[in-house]
Amino acid sequence: MLAISAIALVGLTLRVLGARGNLWQDEIWSISLLGPLTSIDQIFWRINHDNNHFLNSIYQYVVGPAAAPLIQRGLSITLGTCTVIAAAVISRGRWAMVASGLLFAVSYPMVHYGSEARGYAGLVLFTLVAVALLERRLDKQGSYGIALAAAILLGFLSHLTMVETVVVLTAWTAWLSWQRSRSLAAVNGELVQVFLPAFLAVLPLAVAIVAGARLFGFNVGGFSPFSLETFAVGYGGMIRYFFGLPDWISGWICIAAVGVLVLAYAGVSRDRRASLYAIGIVGLPALMAVAHLPNLEFPRYFLVSGALLLLWAGDMIGRGFEAGGTRRLCAAGALVLVAGSSMTLLARFYEHGRGSYSDIVDEMTRSGAAATYATNAEFRTGMVVDYFAARTNRKASLVTQDKICAERADWLILEGDLQKQPERVAFDCALAYERAGTSVFWGLSGLGWTLYSRRD
Repeated sequence: MLAISAIALVGLTLRVLGARGNLWQDEIWSISLLGPLTSIDQIFWRINHDNNHFLNSIYQYVVGPAAAPLIQRGLSITLGTCTVIAAAVISRGRWAMVASGLLFAVSYPMVHYGSEARGYAGLVLFTLVAVALLERRLDKQGSYGIALAAAILLGFLSHLTMVETVVVLTAWTAWLSWQRSRSLAAVNGELVQVFLPAFLAVLPLAVAIVAGARLFGFNVGGFSPFSLETFAVGYGGMIRYFFGLPDWISGWICIAAVGVLVLAYAGVSRDRRASLYAIGIVGLPALMAVAHLPNLEFPRYFLVSGALLLLWAGDMIGRGFEAGGTRRLCAAGALVLVAGSSMTLLARFYEHGRGSYSDIVDEMTRSGAAATYATNAEFRTGMVVDYFAARTNRKASLVTQDKICAERADWLILEGDLQKQPERVAFDCALAYERAGTSVFWGLSGLGWTLYSRRD
């Protein structure tokens, strides 16, 4: 279909534009984890870090750490563009295909994660593919068990939060089976038949992870405790980003509005997917909140629910177009409004990107002599500085905070909100620094850096 091809081309272009600029901390972290490895198989059992997204790590291992940023993000660009096509293909009806494809093509989170050298683009793609294959498996249109298992395995290889997709698909299958049979035995039997191949496919990966964790431990990059406020920031923020809603609409209002609309649709619709949307968009986030999972202030942990939300929105807009009359006008208005708002967000993202850390490192090391610097975020800042200094064959040495007065670092990098950083930083040991530059970012990824030079 010509329209879908054109939409996919738009999606590809937006993702290539989003892939410009510096890699940011988590992308660099993923690449740095590969440094000590001596063979590609060690990706599965030697790293054991939650920032190891297997497919992305394999790709980075192949292209190498010296590749250009656009190449390093090439796998995500490809998978992200395929996601646009997949969203269109699995939608029902011509208008729903166009609407879903366009929403996935221009939605800021989809463009952002579809142009970042991590595993989230694959997570979304294989979630959509798994939904389509499960439907065909349930309809017994052919032998789709192996294909479903492959999609789920590829999802886990993309990102371990594919477990969210499995939870949703398992609950959906159980619900549909219960509606047909009203028998727990029949439900359990169908679940085994549908998901046993996927379990067997993922089992070797799980064994490798567990064995590696027993040998080398397992590290998590960051941990923040659960609270209802962080949940609202994470899920509500994701909803705002998906539809380009203004910041003054609170996270709770976004969550409540989406929940009411999706549940109301599920209550009146006879469409089989209505229960999928209710489970994935409302049930999964509620379960995550009840389980008090950590780190829920990060919108990326709601990408599975977000992908299903976009698919639902595309379905609703498509139905409006098919209905004609006033409903078609409302659907067209909604699609134009969401697309326009998304492009506004993308313009801000393209302006600032994920940060300009190489400019800061270049400023520090321009003289050619080995620069020294201190920072309030030693691990993160040190990793990023080392990465960009190595790409230009320069050297910058970290001075720890307890030695800053003794060694009088040439530079100071403060991580945090740029608006809250002072113009001048002074220490009790007659050491002072003045602002010399900033690294600005916007959106879902990045670090705010303020650079200060020493004033003797």
